[in-house]
Amino acid sequence: MPRFPLLTLLLGSLAAAGLALAACGGDDDDSGSSAPDLVSANVTCTDLGLTAPARIKAAGKFVVASDLSYAPMEFVRAGTNEPIGADIDLARCIADAWGVTLEVQNTSFDVIIASLTSKKTDVIMSSMTVTDERKQQVDFVEYLIAGSGILVKAGNPEKIATIEDLCGKTVAIQVGTIQIDEAEEQNAKCAQKIKISTFEQNTDAISAVASGRADAALMDFPVAAYGARQVKGTQVVGEQYNTAPYGIAVRKDDTEVRDALQQALVQMRQRGKYDAILSYWGLEAGALK
Repeated sequence: MPRFPLLTLLLGSLAAAGLALAACGGDDDDSGSSAPDLVSANVTCTDLGLTAPARIKAAGKFVVASDLSYAPMEFVRAGTNEPIGADIDLARCIADAWGVTLEVQNTSFDVIIASLTSKKTDVIMSSMTVTDERKQQVDFVEYLIAGSGILVKAGNPEKIATIEDLCGKTVAIQVGTIQIDEAEEQNAKCAQKIKISTFEQNTDAISAVASGRADAALMDFPVAAYGARQVKGTQVVGEQYNTAPYGIAVRKDDTEVRDALQQALVQMRQRGKYDAILSYWGLEAGALK
């Protein structure tokens, strides 16, 4: 697994891309966005020469569970119910290559694995970090590298640089994410404990920092970099830590779908589709090597 500082690369590329995110529940003076709205990389994938798994071909659709609150990976286009983001474009490419329709089910992250294991969806594509604990429940097809990042109020008034500096601070985190575990692990080392404030939506965690209700927020680094670009009054500090792969989650008995996904990703990378999608969303630094 490569280790590299994504801060400069992501902030630069995200600033150039000018993506849009509407902060939820924030202070009017500290949140908002004036960036233009990007929607899709518009990558055509019908030429990859792939065949859909039998079950998905018969259904005529590829059903993906995704928590649409994690820009730029997966979120909802402002003013619509349209799912957009890097994961959505990757999923759409796979569906196009298989000759089926993409159906995205907006699913809260804390119940997203249950939606898969209960067969409500075919896969999970939702910035899911591959962990040993999750591997006990599902299989993964890895497709991106990312670490965790720290988002703070602009000017960094609490002088936070690393996760160790969060002791004694209030930290906002989305439920169900690995950052909850990271904060609890750090808490075991703190003389003054971290006050962990949880939110159903990651946008609300960012807003809590912008409005001063939290000293910092923990989330995946690409999302933190995106949030700092889009939500006034916030910034990212330090470099990413705990880098690990994202994986498309598949039921353990769904080997045909797992193998088909692996083949699709190989073809997407060989034909330049994968790189084009990551480039559009400013995520080139996280590409699999």
